[in-house]
Amino acid sequence: AVVSTQSTGEFFSQVGKVRDVRIISDRNSRRCKGIAYIEFFDEDAVQPALKLSGTKIMGIPIQVQHTQAEKNRAAMLASMAKEQGPTGLYVGGLHCNITGQMLKAIFD
Repeated sequence: AVVSTQSTGEFFSQVGKVRDVRIISDRNSRRCKGIAYIEFFDEDAVQPALKLSGTKIMGIPIQVQHTQAEKNRAAMLASMAKEQGPTGLYVGGLHCNITGQMLKAIFD
C-alpha cells in the first residue's frame, strides 16, 4: 500500500471538501518525502484538520500545520481587514505506505 493523492484527499475529505493534494517526492529517486500539501475549498475544514496533528498512522504521528504561504496570506488578509483565514495545510510525518483507508479509520 502506497500513499497517493487520491487516498490522501479521501482522508482529508472527512473534514471538508478538498480542492488539491500535492504529495512531495524526491526529484532524483522519486521516493515519497513524507510531506503533503492539502488545500480545502472552505476554510472551515482547516481547524478540524489541524486537530489531526499527532494522530498515529502506521505507528508514526503525523504533523498537520498551516503552510508558510498560508500564514503569510493570512497576515496579508488581516492587514487588509478581511476575515478570511488559511485554507491550506502541511501534513508531515506520513509513512509512505499509508493508504486513504488507513487515514479514514482515524475519523471512524
